[in-house]
Amino acid sequence: MTEDARGLLERLLARGDGVAVHSGRLFLSPASCQPVPAKWLSENEHALISEAARLTGLQALEYIGHSVGNYGPRKNGGVTLQFRSLIDGRDWYAIFNTYTTRARTTKHGKAGSPLPKGRFRMGKRSNFLKFWNRTGLKMPKSLDAFSDCMGKLRGQIFTGHPANGERLEAATLALLRIEQGELAARIHQNIPGKVRVTSGLIPGKVRVNVPGKELAQPQQPRGLPPNQTTGDANCGNTVIRERGYKGTPIPPQEQTNEEWLACYESRSA
Repeated sequence: MTEDARGLLERLLARGDGVAVHSGRLFLSPASCQPVPAKWLSENEHALISEAARLTGLQALEYIGHSVGNYGPRKNGGVTLQFRSLIDGRDWYAIFNTYTTRARTTKHGKAGSPLPKGRFRMGKRSNFLKFWNRTGLKMPKSLDAFSDCMGKLRGQIFTGHPANGERLEAATLALLRIEQGELAARIHQNIPGKVRVTSGLIPGKVRVNVPGKELAQPQQPRGLPPNQTTGDANCGNTVIRERGYKGTPIPPQEQTNEEWLACYESRSA
C-alpha cells in the first residue's frame, strides 16, 4: 500500500467511515456510500487489521497451519495450531489435546492402533471442539473428520493470550473482534478533535473475505430502489466480488489509495 496503515485508518475514521473487525475480518462502512474496490480491500485488509489490533492492545494472529504429534513423557496425542503475528511477524502456537489412535476396530486397523500420519480424532468434551465452535465454522460429520477440515482455518485472524514463550493459552483463542467505537476512541485519545466517533457499524458495511475465498455478488438491500445512491439511509448492504466489478470511470481496481480516497471524499462533500 502507498500510505501507512495508521494514516489510512485515521483518514477513514476522520471522514466518518465505519471501521471494525468482526470474526477476524475487516468491515468497512463508507460514509459516502461509494463501493470499495475488492482489490483495494485485499491489499489493505491485513495492514488495517494489524494497526487496529496494535492500537487496542490485542494480538492479531493469522492461522498458517497445523501439525499432529505425541507429546511429553506419556506421548499424549495433540494437535498444534501455528500462527503468525500480523503486527511483528512473530510465530506463535497453541496445543490442543487429541487422540492419535483408533477408537474402535475397523477394516483399517484395531482399536488402539495408530491413526495414519497427520490424522487425529477429538473427544466429545475437548477444548478443541469449543475452539471450533467459537470460529463459527460448520462442524464436521464426525469427531475423527477434523483432519479434513483444518484448511478452513487458513487465513483467519485470531487473538489469544500468551502462556509462556511463544505458546498461547489454547482456551483463549478466538477470532479477532474490535468494535468501531473502541477503535475510534483509541485514535481520538492521540489526536484530539480529529476523529468523529460513531456507535457501531453504520448501514452499508462491506465485508472482506479471507484471501482465497470468493466474495459474494453485489446485492441491492431489501426495501431500497436500485437507483438510490446517496445518504446514509440509502447505503444498503453492499458486498463486492473481486471479479466483474463495475464502478467509477477509473476502474476501482486500478485506483491508487489517493485516487480512491479523493473520489470517496468528493462524493461525501
